[in-house]
Amino acid sequence: MKKSSAWEESYRSVKSLWGLKPDHTLVDYATLIPKGAVLDLGMGEGRNALFLAKMGYDVEGIDISQTAIERCIERAENANLKIKAKVGDLRKLDIPSGKYSLIIATWVLNFFKKTEIERIIKKIRNGLKKDGFVYIGVFSIEDPGYERAKKFLEVVEENTFYSPKKDSFIHYFTHEEFLSLFSGFKVIYHTNGIRLDLGHGKPHYHGFIVYMGQKYE
Repeated sequence: MKKSSAWEESYRSVKSLWGLKPDHTLVDYATLIPKGAVLDLGMGEGRNALFLAKMGYDVEGIDISQTAIERCIERAENANLKIKAKVGDLRKLDIPSGKYSLIIATWVLNFFKKTEIERIIKKIRNGLKKDGFVYIGVFSIEDPGYERAKKFLEVVEENTFYSPKKDSFIHYFTHEEFLSLFSGFKVIYHTNGIRLDLGHGKPHYHGFIVYMGQKYE
């Protein structure tokens, strides 16, 4: 699969794909997160990573897109912030055990197969310190794209489809499936529903699940 090529095309087509504003949930709950190491998976151009670096966290991040990483590094340098950012595939990433106070994966886990997602989540859980936090946003089966996928795309695994146009997988989460991935965690924030996305491209709707949890294992 040429997933990196599809994302490169998306980033190169605009000056800023996701903007500069961090997720409001991170802003609201940042004071709960112990100072220490943060890992941003699928960090894009760094909007969340830059916010957390300003807050005094030691931020690391990874993204499949070279262009996204270059923009993140440039923004960090312009703001006199230190961020370790690299190009890589989440499926191949080794996450050190018990290292991170916070691990972020926003709007990236959908682009893997169900079985790959489960393996990535296991690495996330293992990579958190005791009392560490996870913050995740995903698309749900309430997303209009889910019904289109069922009609037009190849089913690969349960609620996972293959898009030949993007040469990528797309997975839509059920509410129960998502929460089961973080069983044993304390829920800090959890919401799901449908919203109008004005952040990129033409206005469009997404079904979503947003979650912040704390590890107590």
